[in-house]
Amino acid sequence: MAETGNGLPVPRGPLALLLTAAFLVSPLIFFTGLTRNPYYFQIALLNAAVLGAAALFLFYSVRRGRWLMPSTHLSRPLGVLALVYVVSFVWSWFGHAPFFHPAMASEGFKAGLFFLVNCLAVFYLSLSVPYAGEEAPVSAGKWLFFILGWGSLWILFPWLKGPAVGDAFFDRFFDPYGFLVWVTGITAAWLLVRRCRQEDILHLGLSAGVLASLYGILQYFHLELVWGKLLNPYGNRSVSTFGNPNFVSTYAVMFLPFTLSLLMKADTAVKRVFYSFALFSLTGMLMASLTRSSWLGAAVAVSFLFVFGSQRAQLKANGRFLYPLLAALLLFVVFWPSDNLKPFSSGLAERVEEAASGIKSPSAVSLSGDHGRVYASFHQRLLIWASAWQMGLQNPLLGNGWGQFELFYPFFQGRLLVNYPAIRGLRTHANNAHDEVLEQFSQSGILGLGAYLWFLTALFAGFLRFYRSAGEEARYSAVPLAAGLAGALADNTINVSIHFAVPALAFWWLAGALALRTSGARQRAPWRRPAAGAAAAWALIAFCALGARVWERQMAREFYFFRGFREARTGPITAAIDSLTAAWKADPHEVNCDYEYGNAYVRAGDLEKGVWAYTQALRANPGYDEIFFNRAIVLKRLGRTDEALKDLQLSSFINPLNPMTWHALAEIYLGMPDKAAAAAAALKDLPEAVSIFPQDAELWNAEGYFYTVLKEYKRAREAYIDGVHADPDNPALDENLFGVSRQLGIKDDAALEWLRSYRSLSGSVETSAPSKAELARADVLVAEAPASAKARLLRAKLYFRAGKLDEAKADLQALLAENDSDNQARYGLAVIYEKEGRNDLAREQWERFLQQEPGNAAVRERLKALR
Repeated sequence: MAETGNGLPVPRGPLALLLTAAFLVSPLIFFTGLTRNPYYFQIALLNAAVLGAAALFLFYSVRRGRWLMPSTHLSRPLGVLALVYVVSFVWSWFGHAPFFHPAMASEGFKAGLFFLVNCLAVFYLSLSVPYAGEEAPVSAGKWLFFILGWGSLWILFPWLKGPAVGDAFFDRFFDPYGFLVWVTGITAAWLLVRRCRQEDILHLGLSAGVLASLYGILQYFHLELVWGKLLNPYGNRSVSTFGNPNFVSTYAVMFLPFTLSLLMKADTAVKRVFYSFALFSLTGMLMASLTRSSWLGAAVAVSFLFVFGSQRAQLKANGRFLYPLLAALLLFVVFWPSDNLKPFSSGLAERVEEAASGIKSPSAVSLSGDHGRVYASFHQRLLIWASAWQMGLQNPLLGNGWGQFELFYPFFQGRLLVNYPAIRGLRTHANNAHDEVLEQFSQSGILGLGAYLWFLTALFAGFLRFYRSAGEEARYSAVPLAAGLAGALADNTINVSIHFAVPALAFWWLAGALALRTSGARQRAPWRRPAAGAAAAWALIAFCALGARVWERQMAREFYFFRGFREARTGPITAAIDSLTAAWKADPHEVNCDYEYGNAYVRAGDLEKGVWAYTQALRANPGYDEIFFNRAIVLKRLGRTDEALKDLQLSSFINPLNPMTWHALAEIYLGMPDKAAAAAAALKDLPEAVSIFPQDAELWNAEGYFYTVLKEYKRAREAYIDGVHADPDNPALDENLFGVSRQLGIKDDAALEWLRSYRSLSGSVETSAPSKAELARADVLVAEAPASAKARLLRAKLYFRAGKLDEAKADLQALLAENDSDNQARYGLAVIYEKEGRNDLAREQWERFLQQEPGNAAVRERLKALR
């Protein structure tokens, strides 16, 4: 078979259609009523399209008797990287207990499929699509007409879309008007890219980015043109059609230098209009996302662009047009409104100032925070980085196992949360390391990181060699590709976006396009052993078909899971179980689906099947403490207390911050027939519990009880004293402290005297203004038990009634600094702010109060009055 017109060895029409699906439909399509993750369909479609394009090349490889995807000098580092990933996974497999193996296989399969399809296949597809050469250039006017014309059709969607007529997949998927719009858009895009040149595909990706950007900008200003209500899962940070503001912002970063370079070379009015429009759209999306890592990436990308003389010369040559336009762009960025849309505000200034105030001293750059104060955006990443570093240190050479980050991350995070109280409110379930170096090191060690850096070094070194020797036109067109990649890598020093489908598509396609431009691609010679080559190609085609089938099953799982999720909350539980059963049969390896399946069985009263479903969830991913906790509660109800105890211990290890887990553990220990053995076992767990929850009197009481069982009365007394300080109004602790003091022969116990003094003051606080003597007694209470939140709260009340607002405020602020969920302290602080006339601060405290107690009508009325 002869090569097609522009050097492609496969039919251009089918390839153009598949690339249109990947670059246009996938980034822009999402369904809010189809799957729980509205963007799951785009991920499945992207993977299916890439696999289809790869299968197309493989099929024609069989027909021509040679591999049609070309080779490159970058194949060697990519091959070594793939090999290290495999060795890392195998080493980790044998280094972990068999309990983890099902989940490791599931996570490893997902990571391997992502690397093969979203990374390698995209890279080699890009390497296979030639540049235009002497052919007719891209028509900027046609792309502008496509964006404006097709984009305007969506304006009518809210009024012309039809309601879902049923709950089946097709009923929720298909809409007549939406179908017509999509057919129109796909046809128009296909006509524009049917020649399948690099320039066409890059413009297709750019146009999708511009359309997504325009939609995201409208979202930022609370204008929703597609759905019936505004979608803002990240506050006012626009997600556009990408599912996450961090994803769409990285996509914009990668196409920003490409757009700017084409604008600088624009020699017609239409080109200037189109590329100016695209430049402002992408920049507006960057600002609407409020993603600071992407702002850093954009700064690096643009700076990289102008390091090279070819770009600077072109800027100067077209300066009369460009300088005013870039000045306007700078003003556009500086005066972009903050997320509250207040007039004359600056989103750029506010986000930068927020970061600067959150990390304003060297001591803030630690897990301890700045004297206990943390900045959530930064310190949560610091928590993830610390966990990722510890993962890598387990095996510095090969890491903790490729693809295993999400699985094992919670087991590292838990210990850090215990040791650093300031960050306990930042607990998360991280999918990735949020830093490219740590991403590679944590999972594949020094060897994986080295191979990854080898690939990037070879890619950029090839670009630099090419730049020094190529002609002016060729070197000019290569720079923006390298700049886009540099910007994405800079962005991902504190981001995670290029490990998700659509940004990864853009990243690896740009990498392939840069490699093709700067190093060329070597065509493969005919197979020396045609039968063996054909067999290998057919095996790879079968892999592509199997991969597409996997994504089809995952899509079915997500659909049935979401239906079951809704039915579990609104419909009969039997219907939910039927839907969740269908989801599990489609793909049993999704932890959230299996967990919901277990919850449904428990609600239906089928406890044994509930245990089975929770076990399936743990086989998918045992990194979720709530699965262990729920299974333990069900096992306890079934009388299988030994199994329940093990689950609760694992749950407390993964998440030591859940007090219910510790209470359930204590309850099981208390119910054991062998009291001495139970006490000895309990006292291995409870000391950590009370260190994390020093104000939990019930845990202190349980610890004191177990010490009395072992006749360790001194330690029992210490536990009861701490319990009394935590909750002086608990009569059980009062009796237990009295009893153990009598057992030790202590007369006039100071701890009991402290308790009597507290109760005396507590009884008088509401009756009259406190005397100086009573204030002095309150000071003594706090001095003798500085860890007692109740004593400090009592003193704050006495100060308030005595008119000493500053002293009361200091106590309350200190309590909130230690425990931000202490709404008693928050209530008092808000009242003081009102009394001082500082209504802005009072409003802030009332709003935070309602975040924790949204049903408190009295507080809601006070907030309404202030507004």
